[in-house]
Amino acid sequence: MLTPQEQHAVSLIDDDELISWIQELSRINSVWRPNEGLGEEEAARWVEARCQEIGLETHFEVVEPGRPNVIAILNGAQPGRTLMFEGHTDVVTEGDPDAWTYPPFSATIADGKIFGRGANDMKAGLVCAIVATKALKESGLKLNGRILIGAVCDEEGDMIGIKHFVDNGWADGVDGAIICEPEENHLCITQKGVMWLKVTISGVMSHGAMPLTGVNSAYPMARFLTMVHSLEEREIVRFGRNEYLGQPSITPTILQSPVAGEPQKNVMPGSTQTILDFRLIPGQQPDELVEQVRAMLEAATAVDPRLSYELEQLELRHPTKTEMEEPVVTTLASAWTDLSGERPIYGGVPGSTDGTILNARKGIPIVTCGPGDIYIPHHIDEWVSIDEIKMAARMYVLAAIRYCGLAD
Repeated sequence: MLTPQEQHAVSLIDDDELISWIQELSRINSVWRPNEGLGEEEAARWVEARCQEIGLETHFEVVEPGRPNVIAILNGAQPGRTLMFEGHTDVVTEGDPDAWTYPPFSATIADGKIFGRGANDMKAGLVCAIVATKALKESGLKLNGRILIGAVCDEEGDMIGIKHFVDNGWADGVDGAIICEPEENHLCITQKGVMWLKVTISGVMSHGAMPLTGVNSAYPMARFLTMVHSLEEREIVRFGRNEYLGQPSITPTILQSPVAGEPQKNVMPGSTQTILDFRLIPGQQPDELVEQVRAMLEAATAVDPRLSYELEQLELRHPTKTEMEEPVVTTLASAWTDLSGERPIYGGVPGSTDGTILNARKGIPIVTCGPGDIYIPHHIDEWVSIDEIKMAARMYVLAAIRYCGLAD
C-alpha cells in the first residue's frame, strides 16, 4: 500500500503536462544526420530546459559536435543511495515519411496512443523520468541519497553517449539504474549481449564479360554466409532458449559489393563486405565465436590464393543479468503491484541498451522498464500507449522514494 507521503507525491503528476511534454520532445527530429552535423542537440536542449525549470542541477556535455549528454540531479536531504533514470535522445530514421499514417514527427494522438518516431523508443520513457522527478521535487519529501537523470546521445549507434558518461565519472556514485526503454512496463532483469564483426573478402576486380581475368569476391562471401547460417543453427541447438531472452542469433545486417566505388553491371566486384550482428545469451563465448568465424573465412577463401579476408570486431557487449533481490528490482516490483494490484511481469531485453555499458564497466545493477510496446521500436507508425505512460511515471515516483528512502 502507498503511504500518505507516497500518495501525495504520486498525486502531483500532471497527466496533461506529461502527455504534452512527450509530444513536444517527440516532435523534435533527433535522427543523427552526419552530413548535416545535426543530431540530438535540440532535443538535449529541450531536456535541459525542462530540468532547469524544475529546479534540478544540470550539466550539458558535448560528446561530439551536435551530440550532447544532459545530466540532471535532484539532491536529497542527506547522503544515501543514488538512483539513475537513463534514457537516450536520439531516434532512428523515419524512413519514407509517406509510408506513415501520420507525419512521423507530428506526435499525433489517436486511439489512446501517441504516434511518432521516437515516441516509443524512447522519448516517452525519458519524459516519464523527468516528470516523476518533478513530482518528487514539488512534493517537498526529503530523500536520502539523490536522483540522477542521464539523457544521453547515440544509443542507436555506437553508444558514445553512455560511454562518455561513464568515462567522465558520472556513473561512479550510481547504486542502481532504471533504463527507461519501452518494455510495456515489464521488469526486464536481463538482456542480450551484442557483438558486431566486420568481414571483408577481397579478390581481383575484372570485366564482367571476362571473369577469368579476375577473382570474384561475391562467391566466397556467399559461401561464407552459408557457413554463418549453419553456425547460428548450431548455437541455437547448443544453448537452446533462455527463459527471458529466447535464442541466440547471428544476422548479416549490411552486405556491400563492391566496398568502394560505384557498382556497375559489367564490373566484377574486387571486394565484398558484410556486418554480422551477433545477439548473445548467457553461456556463449564471444572469443570462441570469433575463432569459428575466422576458420570459416579461411575455408571460404582457400579456393584461390588471390583471395584474402579481413576480420574486425567493432563492438562487444556481454549479456547482463540482475538478480530479483536487488533493491532496484524489488522497489519497482512493489511499485507496480501497489499501483496495479497485480504481480509484475519479468522479462528480458532482446536488444542491447545503454545499460550494458553501465553494468559491464561499473557493475551497476540495472532493470529495464518503461512504457511502450516491446516490438514497435524502429517500425513505421511507431506509437506508445498513453495508459502505459501514466503508469510508468507513477512507478518511477514510488520506486525512487522506496529505493532512496526518506530522511527522518
